[in-house]
Amino acid sequence: MSSRRTLPVLVSITLVAAACSGGGSPSEAGDATTTSAPAVVSSTTPPTTATAPPELVPSGSCDRADPAACLLPWPNDRFTRSDATTETGLRIDFPVDGTPTNAAGIPIGVDEWNRNDGFSPAAMPMTVIPGLDPDASALAPVTDIGASLTDDSSLLLIDTTTGERVPAWAELDSSGTDPDNTALMIVPAAALAEGHEFLVALRDLVDTDGVPIAANPVYLERMAAPADQHDATTRDALLAAGLDPAAMTIAWTFTVASGESISGRLRAMWAETRAEIGDGAPAFTVEQVETGDLANIVSGSFEMPNYLTGDGSTGNVFNNDGDPDGIPTRNGTMTTEFVCTVPTQASGDDPAPFVLYGYGLLGSRTQVLGLGAAAAAVGIGFCAIDFLGMSTADVPTVIGALQELTLFRSQPDRMQQGHLAWLLMGRLLAGEDGFVTDAAFQDPAGAGIVARDRLSFLGASQGGILGGASSALTSDWTQVILAVPGLGYNLLLPRSIDFDDFSPLFTESYPDPLDQALVRELMQMLWDRGENAGWAQHLTTDPYDGASAKNVLILAAFGDHQVANVSTDKLARTLGIPILAPGLADGRSTDVVPFYGLDEIPNTPYNGSGYIVWDFGTPAPPTANTPPRAGEDPHGKLADVPDALRIVAAFIEPDGPVIDVCDGGPCQTLE
Repeated sequence: MSSRRTLPVLVSITLVAAACSGGGSPSEAGDATTTSAPAVVSSTTPPTTATAPPELVPSGSCDRADPAACLLPWPNDRFTRSDATTETGLRIDFPVDGTPTNAAGIPIGVDEWNRNDGFSPAAMPMTVIPGLDPDASALAPVTDIGASLTDDSSLLLIDTTTGERVPAWAELDSSGTDPDNTALMIVPAAALAEGHEFLVALRDLVDTDGVPIAANPVYLERMAAPADQHDATTRDALLAAGLDPAAMTIAWTFTVASGESISGRLRAMWAETRAEIGDGAPAFTVEQVETGDLANIVSGSFEMPNYLTGDGSTGNVFNNDGDPDGIPTRNGTMTTEFVCTVPTQASGDDPAPFVLYGYGLLGSRTQVLGLGAAAAAVGIGFCAIDFLGMSTADVPTVIGALQELTLFRSQPDRMQQGHLAWLLMGRLLAGEDGFVTDAAFQDPAGAGIVARDRLSFLGASQGGILGGASSALTSDWTQVILAVPGLGYNLLLPRSIDFDDFSPLFTESYPDPLDQALVRELMQMLWDRGENAGWAQHLTTDPYDGASAKNVLILAAFGDHQVANVSTDKLARTLGIPILAPGLADGRSTDVVPFYGLDEIPNTPYNGSGYIVWDFGTPAPPTANTPPRAGEDPHGKLADVPDALRIVAAFIEPDGPVIDVCDGGPCQTLE
């Protein structure tokens, strides 16, 4: 997401600090997201051009345990069927008549979702408990995530594959207007392990009058006499955790999609493309060179395989109708345009390091020009391409999808095609037959001026949310800077002021807040394929074949109005990276344990990954799932902090360290 005043660029003309370098390896953070503590029982305007509804085909059925909506409780293995061809042994099986319906009466077509072999790693379990008082029920709030792991916790989220408790917090959806029909949302502290099964159990709940809430009668009926495999699985999971099924208010199980289901499309596209180009680069054309004192602006294009229908433009979807897993088939080629700022001081004897720049919300590649010109002053080159699927050209498609969610698949499909373009852009900068073969990237003697082994990725805001996907599939760069980033748009959207511009249209099309919550979850299942939620588990550790583990630097602004701090924290926990302590001055955080679950960087300079929070004095964010609005938005302010830019300059070197520019105290710029 981007600032609506100035896009956050983490390098500016103040990027003049000397770059430091050092050896190292990806950080080895401790397990901060699970615990083996036993779970014990306690005593106590509609769209103007709507498409026709998809053809109805036999599918799953609703879960009558929660009558508030067909897809509740969510996520739920009742909405799956057995499939021996998938890694999880399951296939999503949403009921065709049970998805939210928009104001035009059009239900969400289930075909694309039913290709998945499980739910999102960023899924937020939810159910409706009429009259619930979360505080009186002692449900762990966002300010005390660790409370979810106590023996008497009312909320239990258990990874049944490992038997470990998973930290999480619970909150009522702030957009709910009816206390008897508002979603209780459970937010895991980190992305859930791919391919694992999870148990959700709630107990000892009370209503706003302090009266204990009775157990769900359908749930109790199922536990007393399991009628099918779903019931038996939930009952067995409870017993295995030492829990009395009869003491729960409600419980259910769900399975997270496998890495293959989430990433298989883009990985197949990249493997096929790499088989074609080998260690080389795609064909490219330099179309224009604008000379300058400090930087030349080089514009051009390159060809890449097209895996979308038609010409690959916005609104197209993957060319994959015949594949049950959605693996696309090549459909000719398409052209991608690039722009680079090339330092004029670079030479064959002193080539320039280059940075791939991922811009903010629904922008374009030209947003690199300002920061690229500034970076050129210190001999650093920048290049950018459009984020297909999340670019200015895609705005009409995004708006259409918010009105009719069946159309949404075009956005993540094109986004994955866009990640293929980023991977090829890396090849153009790192390959010996790439940019260095063109005069625009050579000195007067014809020597290449691109330091092919000093490439890094900087994603700011939207670029920080999407940047983990392409970074997880390459070895062309090892240093990844994610500035004001997050994980999981389902968590981000209701907490971002950026959604203010889209919310009225979305609300008009899906007016029921409960439907809106479910729509966000459905969107996330497809968004996983192109944003950090689906790739973070393979970024710093467990890299995919042919890729290297990355060093990741996360930079956050406390009280960010556009990318919620809770989402950035969740990304850091998922990546298992340590925080530069103290993250904040005493009293600034409202959390019982600030930055719960994160180890501290033991010393600096630190060779590996790191998380740094900067405080501009903005009030602490609200604890509900609403956007921060108090004070001045700090989202783009790091661009104006020389010390923050020194951190970036040091880190973009190969194996560059995380440095402390705050003299051992909290990093802050207070007025």
